[in-house]
Amino acid sequence: MKKVLALVLALVMCIGAFAGCSSDGGSSAAPGSTASTGGDASTGGDSGERITFEFWHSMSGGMGETLQKFIDDYNNSQDKYYCEAIFQGSYYDATAKIQAAMASNNAPALSQMECARVVMFQEDGVLVDMTSLIEAHPEIEYDDFEDGFMPYCEFNDGIWAVPFNRSTPMCYYNVDMFKENNLEPPETWDDLHAVAKALSIKDERWGYEVPIDAWFYECMIMQGDGRIFNDAGTSIGFDNNTGTDPLYFWKEMLADGSMKAPPGQEYNSWEAARTDFMNGTVGMITGSSGDLATLRKGSDFEVGTFFLPKKVRYGVGTGGANLMLIEGVPEEQTEGAFDLIMYLSTAEKAAEWAMATGYVPAKKSVVDTQIWKDYIAEVPAAQTVVDQMQYTDIPRPVDPDYPEIHSVVIMNAIQKCILEDNYTPEQCVQDIKTQVEDLLK
Repeated sequence: MKKVLALVLALVMCIGAFAGCSSDGGSSAAPGSTASTGGDASTGGDSGERITFEFWHSMSGGMGETLQKFIDDYNNSQDKYYCEAIFQGSYYDATAKIQAAMASNNAPALSQMECARVVMFQEDGVLVDMTSLIEAHPEIEYDDFEDGFMPYCEFNDGIWAVPFNRSTPMCYYNVDMFKENNLEPPETWDDLHAVAKALSIKDERWGYEVPIDAWFYECMIMQGDGRIFNDAGTSIGFDNNTGTDPLYFWKEMLADGSMKAPPGQEYNSWEAARTDFMNGTVGMITGSSGDLATLRKGSDFEVGTFFLPKKVRYGVGTGGANLMLIEGVPEEQTEGAFDLIMYLSTAEKAAEWAMATGYVPAKKSVVDTQIWKDYIAEVPAAQTVVDQMQYTDIPRPVDPDYPEIHSVVIMNAIQKCILEDNYTPEQCVQDIKTQVEDLLK
């Protein structure tokens, strides 16, 4: 397994070297962030005599500007530490760059990282166990973090990350279109199909659109009460109807014209779905909870939200990124990075971040803050993602091989199944099973 991981990381590093200059739509640095890629973190442009530390992140465009504002506010809130936020490209790019930085003894104190990849870094000995820091600082109110986000934070007898820009899939609908057609948001798979049919106009409009993506497929497995891995962690847990039913469901909707599968791979297909929704080509989409602000801003109609529909139960997988402290930097920089974590993790700041970005509030007590109550009164669609968190009880696997299983094995197989009529859901699930068992040996 370690040999496979090493080869994968080496490949990602090579790709990252080329992709880093054009990721996220061609921008190598988010507006408002520095273009630096590392270096001595003991001084900074506006740091004066303060302890300066680097924070590597993957937020570009408007998200990058929003993050930089939070960092600027932190730097202005105290005079001991100075955070230099540095954009590192996509999570794929950042993974490669952290590996390279560790090898050259040039790592940042703090990094944002896609949640499923945290375990990979932990097993490589790259991360600081935050347990003692959290115990020494009860003001962080650690138990207030959303329970559904913690499997990718606390594992292997330690606390290796805290939630930050975390998300879940969520369904969006065109409220005006629903009113025109006298429809209500669907609650079940059957409802979704029926509503999608009612909204569809042949070759002109589709009722529903969803990227053929492993994240959404995982959630549909959960909605059939399936599991991603078996109890022993040696194979998949969906080599049954919980794995085949979602693929048959998608195929049926595509065949009758009630569903559109957006073109493109990975995030390109997500962007295509958002664009179709905002221009009225589709009435409903499944996307990330982090899409809410973008969709509201880009649509000339009211945007509504609803739970991912259930089959035998509701089921939602979490995603997004955590904050992790990197080993090997001076202790005072680690302390500064943790001070920033505490600042960003207050209920008020978590509320502000969620409101500005559409990500899920990381703290449970956010809903009790006045700023959040005022926001929900104005944007009731934002409450869905909070209410949906109760159905995150089926965790995604915490395994260093899972990022590859998710992004390569499952993704490639389900996309082939949807694209090729003679590749059946049963063949698809069996192929996933075989490849997963080989990786987990």
